[in-house]
Amino acid sequence: MTAWENARRRLLVAAALLLVGAVGTVAGQQSPASHQTHALQASGPVAAAQSALARGDAAKAIEILSAYLEVYPKDDAARLRLGQAYVVAGQNDKGEAEFLNVLNAAPANVSALTAIADVYQHEGQLDRAEAMLARAAKASGGDPQIRMQRAVVLARLHRFQEAQSALSHLVPPKLPEQRIAYYRLKASVASGLGNLSAAASEMEKALALQPQNDGLTMATAVAELQSENWRRAASLAEPLYSRTADPQAGLVLLEAQLAQRADFHKTLESLHASQLKPSEELAFRQRLAEVLITHEEFSASIEELTRAVELDPSRSELAFNLALAQFKAGRLDDARGSASKCKALADTADLEDLLGDIQEARGDNLAAVRSYQAAVTLAPNDEKYRLSFAMEFIRHQNFDAARAVLKQAEESWPNSWRIQLALGMVEYFAGTSEEASRILLHAAELAPEPETALRYLGDIQLGQVSPPAPEATERLCEYSDRHPQDGKLQYYCGALLFRRDYASGDKTHADEILRRLHAAAELLAKDASPRCQMGRAYQWVERWQEALQESETCVRMDPDAADGHYRLAQLYKHFGQPERARQEMTLYKAASDKVADQNARRDETMKTFLFTIQKEAPDRK
Repeated sequence: MTAWENARRRLLVAAALLLVGAVGTVAGQQSPASHQTHALQASGPVAAAQSALARGDAAKAIEILSAYLEVYPKDDAARLRLGQAYVVAGQNDKGEAEFLNVLNAAPANVSALTAIADVYQHEGQLDRAEAMLARAAKASGGDPQIRMQRAVVLARLHRFQEAQSALSHLVPPKLPEQRIAYYRLKASVASGLGNLSAAASEMEKALALQPQNDGLTMATAVAELQSENWRRAASLAEPLYSRTADPQAGLVLLEAQLAQRADFHKTLESLHASQLKPSEELAFRQRLAEVLITHEEFSASIEELTRAVELDPSRSELAFNLALAQFKAGRLDDARGSASKCKALADTADLEDLLGDIQEARGDNLAAVRSYQAAVTLAPNDEKYRLSFAMEFIRHQNFDAARAVLKQAEESWPNSWRIQLALGMVEYFAGTSEEASRILLHAAELAPEPETALRYLGDIQLGQVSPPAPEATERLCEYSDRHPQDGKLQYYCGALLFRRDYASGDKTHADEILRRLHAAAELLAKDASPRCQMGRAYQWVERWQEALQESETCVRMDPDAADGHYRLAQLYKHFGQPERARQEMTLYKAASDKVADQNARRDETMKTFLFTIQKEAPDRK
């Protein structure tokens, strides 16, 4: 799931947690009339209007109050009651006009401010409602109920930071229903801010007040699921699903089981058999498939997506999702069939990109090229399709064609670090390491997070026979200085400094080199490379015992490290152990036979790169 999808889901969860909270908060408030500065007269026509309004006869109340205000036009309380009567009668525009009349005369009238905010809120004019509630909160001296109502509106506007401020230092209400609403509101705000553990904690407080409330149980299970407390989410959802057979509770249980890698098949079978209204089934099947796909259960999702396509065969996105799931599950012929049906409904760049992946996996390279090219034609302004097109050529080592595609893309996106990264790697695969390094340095300058480009740069520089490029060494060491916990970059810096100084015979930086390699070894506890490099460096500075220790560690961690065995043979010879030296030379020769040549090394790097660049591509499927 992408970052954008996670953010979108947090907003949806925040809205769900707010739902009951919003209703409870507003319903728990006193009506705006409770803020009146003086009471209506309790006798005569006004009392009759009050009685009519209490009976729900808004028309009679309007008639009485309109006549009364012709005689007493400055009675703000009566005008507020008239505005409320208009709202009850469904004439919001007239109600708003009466409230505005009051505010024209008394801009800080709290009852009028809250009443008109309520009108705006029900009409969906949330920005205007919030502005009125902000004025009411200030005019009332920070009335807790008004602050809560404002926080509800702010949460609905996704202005969660302001909602949190509105709720700060508020004491939870005493009445249970209002307290539940308060906790749900706080949970919604915390969820919207991405503080998912706090959201779950607030929902647990609400549930503790009404532990038998199914709605609260469900909302708390969702909050715990979002906070990745899978066990607690399952413990709430499982009895709820068993008791109510609510498919939504079943979905929460399924997701919790999938996340825990528990046996989910019984739950999935039950959900698949759910009896749903035709109007509900399609959305449910889609959601069920989404949960399965999120946890890479592609095969299991196919049945749900097949049913979704049956329910609405005219929706191309359903056919696309089915084709994608079939492709991910390795059912390539089915995927091609579904994609073809989808194409008959609507051809898109995403679909052609997927078709390219399917055809490539089926071994039909020519068809794959045509599909990737079609994706570029359909979306010429989207770089990811150019990258897919170029990657197809890279897979089959057609570097000239890949370079041509990327050079054309570079004209449209000169500041794309992904395109520069791909161009740099094409040069490396084609055998021009110096040009590759130059381009990768440029990619690192453009990238907001340059580590990917720098790692490839480090690999290329270490693989060269010649001393490393000064610009590359400087950039890698500068990045490692700013990121001291990045073990891989510490290793690249130390190793390149060593290679630079070994070639020149300059040992003045030996302590710095060893410090960096030691740091890399601690951070990369399972990687033999820093240990092997330290063995070389200690031997270089004639610290023989340490060289022996690190070299022995090197070959123990990586028995195929040919250079490590060769160095050990030299060290054992230095320490007067000829038999062990001969043994290491035998191991060196055996390991040398396994060492990949430069072309094989490039092939392995190519596989890694193809995976990385497609993972890094924006909005990649």
